[in-house]
Amino acid sequence: MHLVTDALRSFPARTMAGIFVGLTLLILSSPPATAARPTGEIPAQGIREGKPDDLVIRVQKALTKLGIYRGTVDGRMSAETKTAVRKYQATAGIRVTGRISKKLVEGLENAFQVNLLLKRLDKVRIENMSAAREALLNHPATRDLVTGKKETVADPTREKAVCLENVTVRCLLTEALESAKAVFKPELRDWALGEILVAQARAGLGPDAMATASRIRDPRLIIVALRDIAEGQAASGLNDKALAAADIISNPAKQAEALAAIADIQVKRGDFDAAKVTAARLLETLKGLPEPLAQVSFQARSAVIFAHAANPQRAADILQKTEAFARKTIDARNMGVALRHVANAWAETEQLAQAMTILDDVTEHSNRTPVLITTATKQALAGDAAAALATARTIEEVRFRAIVLGQIALTQAEKNNLSAAEITLELALGAIKKIKLPYARSYAVSRVALSMAGIGKLPTARVRAPSIFRKAIESAEEIDDNQLRAKTLWTIAAEQFRAGDEKGAQGTRARANQATGKMKSTLSRVWMFSEIAAGHATEGEEVAAWAAFDHGLSVARSIDNSWGRARAFGRLAATLIELVDPGKKPDHKSP
Repeated sequence: MHLVTDALRSFPARTMAGIFVGLTLLILSSPPATAARPTGEIPAQGIREGKPDDLVIRVQKALTKLGIYRGTVDGRMSAETKTAVRKYQATAGIRVTGRISKKLVEGLENAFQVNLLLKRLDKVRIENMSAAREALLNHPATRDLVTGKKETVADPTREKAVCLENVTVRCLLTEALESAKAVFKPELRDWALGEILVAQARAGLGPDAMATASRIRDPRLIIVALRDIAEGQAASGLNDKALAAADIISNPAKQAEALAAIADIQVKRGDFDAAKVTAARLLETLKGLPEPLAQVSFQARSAVIFAHAANPQRAADILQKTEAFARKTIDARNMGVALRHVANAWAETEQLAQAMTILDDVTEHSNRTPVLITTATKQALAGDAAAALATARTIEEVRFRAIVLGQIALTQAEKNNLSAAEITLELALGAIKKIKLPYARSYAVSRVALSMAGIGKLPTARVRAPSIFRKAIESAEEIDDNQLRAKTLWTIAAEQFRAGDEKGAQGTRARANQATGKMKSTLSRVWMFSEIAAGHATEGEEVAAWAAFDHGLSVARSIDNSWGRARAFGRLAATLIELVDPGKKPDHKSP
């Protein structure tokens, strides 16, 4: 049991909340009694008073541990035992009969084990919160974040309509923050505040982001917020402020995450010298990490950063030392995970032979799959489609194999081998038919359909584009999940527009609108349109980006729930940052 507890030590509060809900449902999962008595069921009146019964003893012991039964554990079906059984059945939400069965006993014993785990998790949660609070108090720059007043009253006099008529980043953030203050549950309010401060940091509003962090009650999430602020400032190009924000993070793991994210952003921006300096700081930070496995993970990540920053020799040196460290230090149960990090880093740096050599020592499919995916993708990009297909065939998880095959097909088409790409797509579709889990199948269909759309927009596919897009749309319509189907269709429509097929794009948008209308969550709609808008902005498609943003804003207007409204407007603010300069009034017309 302690292994589960150890694995959950670093989970954030909202993740822990999900675990608690899941475990509670597990407690309540004992099967209900039916009208016909199941095999092994013992009615209360069916046991002789003077003769103990082993099943009754187990029930009495389990009910005692749960604090429901306070009588003698003697195996006799007394009135007190029957009352306790009925009380448990009522509490568990199953039909109250007072009868005992093997399934009921197993459910009781399982409930005790889960209850014990919940208590241990709660103890760990309290210990982690205390440690996080102490760490924040020990740094002058973060002390006020836990000692300041946590304002939770929204301003009822604010003019909501003014912002919605003439949106700016700042007014959207203000509306999001005021809505978050009105959220009753602290854990949900902390969640919303954490997303808002990311947008504030990306808008260059560092002081505002720190003020928002000070409103968070859970000290663990304050530390996470500091990491997010550092990343947000890096994304807005404020390198010095991002690094300064990372410096005050008291948790070594969160500080390492922030530095790695900053370096990744610097690489993407082409600032290789700054990325190498940040990666070096990351390596220094790792000395404070108590967990060897975490050290391996971040060392591997720093190697990838150096490789992408045009320093392959430093990357190779780091990975060689990391592998030696892992084999010497990591215990047997975690060795596969450690070697996966190293092998995947070799693959990311395009040293595929080294990656596959290390992978020979990894037996678990869960650890082999990420490396195989990266390797197959790199092989395809390098133009070695045969090797990529061979690697893809070794991926045991069919859903991942299908997705990789779709990526290989797109790469083949980009290299002017359209016939081979179509054959690979058929392989991907064949793999999808073998996927049993509905959402996993839908996700794989989505990714393969998007690969088709990517092929359809290529100049070399112009003649076959109509049939390729038609097949992509037909595939997308088979997606069970409404949100995933809608987003896939919106993306296909965008690719059709880029290919010059405006009429086809219009028809696909109509399908996408229908799927969007079937989405139950308005917040999910806002999220989807925000992602679509950001995608168009990246492609320089201003009109389409604003159209998607306006769709998201229109949906957000209808959200009355404070938590949903806070998250929706925070997300829209982050999207608006990608469309206009922070604080600038947008001057546009919706198509």
